[in-house]
Amino acid sequence: MASELQSENARRNGAKSRGPLSDVGKSRSARNATTHGMLSKSIVIEGEVAARFAALLASLRDVLQPRNSIEDGLIEDLAVCRWRQRRLLCMETAAFSSEIRRQDPQTGAESTALRAARALGNMSADSRALDLISRYERQYDRQYKRTLRCLFDLRRETSPE
Repeated sequence: MASELQSENARRNGAKSRGPLSDVGKSRSARNATTHGMLSKSIVIEGEVAARFAALLASLRDVLQPRNSIEDGLIEDLAVCRWRQRRLLCMETAAFSSEIRRQDPQTGAESTALRAARALGNMSADSRALDLISRYERQYDRQYKRTLRCLFDLRRETSPE
């Protein structure tokens, strides 16, 4: 616990602060109170945890350190792509689990790999779900890579030489 003298010094020093001066500092400071904001409200669906999306976005911001609102927007796009990819993985897992549960109870003694292979065969024959999941995974992967490339190209173009 801080002593009275330490607390008084902290108050006095805090009163001297005029806030961040650089554009990067101002951009970072502007997001201090943001926990998940409007973006997560339009991306996170029922049953998903908005705080996890916020953590993903914060992690990408910490690693990539946006220097302006354009870079920050690109980083938000990266977070959305990753979030959707994770959603697809959850959907694929749920579909496999559901198909395995539908199998004859006598197959429970078979190996997990064999039951999963049988589920894959059934899902491939009976529905287009796996094809759709695979197509969307490729789409989000390409979008993620394009956005990341765009971010790095922008930085290269705007970096002082």
